[in-house]
Amino acid sequence: MDKNAGLAGSKLPMTDEERQKLSRRLDEDLDNFIDNLQKTPYTDGWKEETWREEMEKHPFFMTKPPEPEEEPSPLVEGLQNLRYDPDDNSPEELADKHKVDGNFNFKCRKYKLAIMSYQEGLKLDFQNDQLRAQMFNNMSASHYFLQNYRSSLIAAEQALKLEPDYKKTIMRAINCCTQLKEFDKCLDYCDKYLERVPEDNSVMEIKKEALKLKKIMEMEKRKLTKIQKQKEIEKQKLLNEINSRQLNIIGKEGNCIKDLKILDPKVPGLIYPVHLSENRLVWPVTFLYPEYQTSDIIQMFHEDSTFYSQLEEMFSDTPEWDVERKYNANTVNMYFEHLNDCKKKTKVTKLDIKKCTLSQALTLLRCPIDNGTPVFMVFFAGGQYEKDFLEE
Repeated sequence: MDKNAGLAGSKLPMTDEERQKLSRRLDEDLDNFIDNLQKTPYTDGWKEETWREEMEKHPFFMTKPPEPEEEPSPLVEGLQNLRYDPDDNSPEELADKHKVDGNFNFKCRKYKLAIMSYQEGLKLDFQNDQLRAQMFNNMSASHYFLQNYRSSLIAAEQALKLEPDYKKTIMRAINCCTQLKEFDKCLDYCDKYLERVPEDNSVMEIKKEALKLKKIMEMEKRKLTKIQKQKEIEKQKLLNEINSRQLNIIGKEGNCIKDLKILDPKVPGLIYPVHLSENRLVWPVTFLYPEYQTSDIIQMFHEDSTFYSQLEEMFSDTPEWDVERKYNANTVNMYFEHLNDCKKKTKVTKLDIKKCTLSQALTLLRCPIDNGTPVFMVFFAGGQYEKDFLEE
C-alpha cells in the first residue's frame, strides 16, 4: 500500500496569495456589515448645558448632600442600600452609621437632615444606651439650632434619662425651658447643673432670673384669672337681665337664652353688642329709610331713651340723603314688622315715638331682635312711601 494513500482526502496548506485574497474578502464583509448598521445617535450622555447638575447627582462628584424632599439618584440610592444593608450590619452598627451621617449633616448645618438620620438610628433595636443617648443629645442640638425649643427639650430629656451627667445637655435643657417660659423645669435643671458644677456663675444668674420671671408670670396669671372671673360675672349678669325681660329674640328656644352668641351682631367688631350700663340694657339698633334705600346704625341706644330723643339727635344735622330736607323728629312715623301669633302673616306695629322708649318697644310691643339688633322703619309722615308700605 502506498504510504501517501491516506492523505489523498486531506486539505493542502494555503498559499500566500490565497491568504491575502481571504483577508481582503473578510475586510469587505466587515465594512458592509458596519455600513448596514442602523444610524442612531447616542442620547444617553450628559448635555453641555446640564452637565453641572448631572455631576451633582453623582455620588462621587456631588459637593453637597441632597435635600430631604429631593429624590436620590439611582447611584446614590444604590450606595445607600449597600451601606445600610441589614444583612451585612448589626442593628448597633446600622445605628452608628446613622449617627455618623447625622453628625456630618450637623457639621454642614443641614439640621433637618441630621434629625432625620438620628431618628432612623433611634428606630433600631439595639442595647447600647450610650450610643442612644448620643443620638438623642445630637438631635436635641439640631432642633435647638432650628429654634424648635419644645422638640429640643424633649430630646434632651430622653438623653438625660440614659446619661444624667451630660452637662451640655442639661445646659441646653435650661435654655429651652427659658425660651418656653417653663420656669419650674428651668429651676430644676439649674439645680442639677449646679450639683455637678457648683461654682458656675452664669447658671446661678439664670436661676435668679428664672425665679424673678416665675413670680411675675404667676402674678400676671392671677390677674388674668381675676379679670376672666369678673367677665364671667358680668356675662351672667347680662344674661339674667335679658332673660328677666322676656324679649322676642329670633332663634330663642324656650323662655330664656343660655348663650350670648345668639345676640352677636351680623357685623362683629363694627357694631357693639348689647351690654349693661348701670344695670340697664344698651342695644345696637338699625333704622331703615325705604324712601331712600339707606339706613343708620345706632351703636348705643339706651333702653330708657325715647325714639323721639334719638331722632332729634340724629337729625340735628340734615343727612346728605335727605335732599328735600323733610326728615326730622316731628315729621316722621316709625314702624316695625313681626309675625303674628299664627306665624303666617306679617304684622306691622306703629310706634308713638314721643312716648315710646326702646324698652317698651322690645318688651310690651314685642319688637323682634334678630342677630342682637332690633330693626325699625322710618317714613316721612303722610308720604307716598308710607302709604304704599301700609297698603302692602
